[in-house]
Amino acid sequence: MELPRQWAQMNAEQLRDLAATLISQLAERDARISQHDTQISERDAAISARDAELSAKEAQLASRNEELKHKQLKIDQLTHEMATLKRWQYGRRSEQLDAVQRSLLDESIDADLEAISLEIEALRERAPSAPKSKPRRLALPASFPRRDVPHEPERTQCSCGCGLERIGEDVSEKLDYTPGVFTVERHIRGKWVCRSCETLIQAPVPPHMIDKGIPTVALLVHVLIAKYLDHCPLYRQEGIFERAGLAIPRSTLAQWVGACGVKLQPLLDVLKQWLLTRTVLHADETPVPMLKPGLGRTHQAYLWSYSSSEYDKLQAVIYDFADSRSGLHARDFLGAWRGKLVCDDYSGYKALFERGIIEIGCTAHARRKFHDLYVNNRSDIAEEALRYYAALYDVEREARERNLDADARRQLRQQRSKPIAEAFRQWLTRQRTLVPDGSATAKAINYSLKRWAALIRYLDDGDLPIDNNHIENRIRPVALGRGNWLFCGSLRAGKRAAAIMSLIQSAKLNGHDPYLYLKDVMERIPIQPASRLEELLPHRWQRGN
Repeated sequence: MELPRQWAQMNAEQLRDLAATLISQLAERDARISQHDTQISERDAAISARDAELSAKEAQLASRNEELKHKQLKIDQLTHEMATLKRWQYGRRSEQLDAVQRSLLDESIDADLEAISLEIEALRERAPSAPKSKPRRLALPASFPRRDVPHEPERTQCSCGCGLERIGEDVSEKLDYTPGVFTVERHIRGKWVCRSCETLIQAPVPPHMIDKGIPTVALLVHVLIAKYLDHCPLYRQEGIFERAGLAIPRSTLAQWVGACGVKLQPLLDVLKQWLLTRTVLHADETPVPMLKPGLGRTHQAYLWSYSSSEYDKLQAVIYDFADSRSGLHARDFLGAWRGKLVCDDYSGYKALFERGIIEIGCTAHARRKFHDLYVNNRSDIAEEALRYYAALYDVEREARERNLDADARRQLRQQRSKPIAEAFRQWLTRQRTLVPDGSATAKAINYSLKRWAALIRYLDDGDLPIDNNHIENRIRPVALGRGNWLFCGSLRAGKRAAAIMSLIQSAKLNGHDPYLYLKDVMERIPIQPASRLEELLPHRWQRGN
């Protein structure tokens, strides 16, 4: 290789300097190239980030649009439901309804309209709108005793360091009630001003179940307890309040009930989530008359009931109102739940057992067949069958009196009940061959033998009850009051009643006074975070200060 002439004339030192210069230049060029590559990479990363951001915004926009479409669809449905209710309310006079039915329909529609209004308001976007006309508030008689409830700022010193001066107050009155006596709470919110920086401070309006409404929580709870526990319709409560000194229109009472139902529903939803964590549940259903204004008569709806077992630490019952006895309602309520279901032989439950739910039979239902047979015919076979059932129930009574845990209860059943049950099965099988097909005795025997596997499952599991009486006792309060429950056809009033009764009866199951429980819960729920609603459930409730 021939070197350039100038390089040939260089000495070693010059060549080393030249080499160093060239190496430095190459390093600088490599650095510039690397910097350029970094800039290109950063630009590409920025472009990718921007593309990702745009994609995320597009996804958010699409999700937002979908949410708005869903909300608008729900608003349209509620608006249509409201229009239908108003048409029933103002166009029903020609229907053949008696005075009591018309009054109950009035209550139901007024409560439904208030609930729908609140749901629509919650769905609509919060945007500036024309000021609404204020509803005319019920005038509170000056003769009612007054009790002042002051609301003042925590500090009376301005952030600038100056003291605040009280320059006035805002007063709002709420109607309170104890049986037979009305009183008025005067909520006084002082106005405090800093003369130096002209800052105005005032305590906030306390949150309430019904914003800007006149009833105290105590009055609201009284109305709910009277209607859903004491079975006193609103038209009767209107008369009771009038005798106490103030005629509160039943339409106003109905609006209060509707608003409370909306505010309490999230708590019931949390209770349902807890109930569906249990491995053993009871289920039953009972007919309830539902007034369908378009027909001018009552239609048979059903109140489905679900509860935990009597042996469960969690004691709760939930009522689910439906327009029919279709098993679809039970499947919808239980959803993905898979456990052991104590129920009667109603065919609507059969599809549940094909989905993995284990059927637990009700010995009380099987026994009832022979009891009816004995009462009607003095049957010797029925009398002997009742003796077998009595022996099985004697074991359960002993386990209860000894307060046995699940394992000890199972051992007792294995030692005492299992031999009785096997002897009973053999006896039933022999008797079946001796009675004619189609007879009442044959039907009673067939009921037990065909469900035998489900009827004796409790023998091998101490957590299982012998029968479904636990849930039937929860339905009994409903049966006492269903003459007062003629719901309108939207089912909304029925579902509202079911929700409130679920909380009331669950409170009773846990040993709480329903009035004190609801009063405390309704005072706290307007400020209770959704993540902490479970603290207000009947089985976890601790009374607030």
